[in-house]
Amino acid sequence: FAQVDPAMAPRDKERRSGNPKSSVKQQPKKSGAGGKFTMGKAGDEWQGYDPEERRIDPEDGFAYTWDELVDFYKGKYKKKELEAYWEYECTPKTRGKPKVAKPEPKAKAKAKAKAKAEAKAPKAVEPKAKVKAKAKAKAPKEIDPEKDEKLAKAIAEVIPYFPFKKLEKFYDIQGLLHHPKLLNAMCAVMARRFRKMKVTKICGFEARGFLFTPVALKLGVPFIMLRKAGKMPNTISSGPYTKEYEGVDEICVQKGAIVKEDKVVLIDDLVATGGTLCAGIKLMEACEATVVECACMVELKALNGREKCLKAGAESVWGFISEDLLNTKAELPDDYKDDGQK
Repeated sequence: FAQVDPAMAPRDKERRSGNPKSSVKQQPKKSGAGGKFTMGKAGDEWQGYDPEERRIDPEDGFAYTWDELVDFYKGKYKKKELEAYWEYECTPKTRGKPKVAKPEPKAKAKAKAKAKAEAKAPKAVEPKAKVKAKAKAKAPKEIDPEKDEKLAKAIAEVIPYFPFKKLEKFYDIQGLLHHPKLLNAMCAVMARRFRKMKVTKICGFEARGFLFTPVALKLGVPFIMLRKAGKMPNTISSGPYTKEYEGVDEICVQKGAIVKEDKVVLIDDLVATGGTLCAGIKLMEACEATVVECACMVELKALNGREKCLKAGAESVWGFISEDLLNTKAELPDDYKDDGQK
């Protein structure tokens, strides 16, 4: 056998990483969830959370760390609500990977750090407590009203109307579903609005109200289905009511889904005569819950549904898009016929 030069012998056991060509020592993996950071305390498992990351709170426009945000909103929102707020509403202050600084002489690095600290001192971010005090002194304002108006117009453009169910204009929400980014933006606007109301549950009407389940996900609260009679077990009924345009129906909720002192929002795609929403208000009243708002994406003001809902007991009625923006006429094929069933 040929002799092997010791200097050229394989050194797999002494390799500095998993890569045979690397001379860098591989660091042992730490046990745990696998991420470098957790939420800060034992038992919290939010992989990827960086305690030094700052995100901009849309409520006041200032950047805070997760710990600062939790400390400010402590007692106001639950942990899951804050996680959703941090993840979907707060925007990172900086994007991209941080640049790695080159090594500098100790004296030079020390002088540079001191000068940088002095330059930044006058521009320090105000403590959250001071921002809170200022907020109390001013009347609350809607965030980015111009942005909301642009979104309303963009959504209206993709919702066509058809001659359907003997109606001259039947607005088809399927048009919005072809544009997931617009739907998500609509749900974000709703979540932002309802968060301030401290709602405990979101209730959606069968079937188009179910499309707004992402609102509940963003808020971290349960979504409750309000369904027609005979569609789910163990229910409480609203009793018969006149539907939006013609006919009689009945709406139900499962027993125990809504409890005493719940603060709920009733969501549907559209408010017209208010018949369906009023049935929902009556159902919530039977469960001893408060309807803080009836919320719809579209409001047909000429049919006076708003007044009926307020009279029935809703604290507020809100529609994001008014009918005057809905001007997109559907392109009908030659063989189109109105086959809708009321």
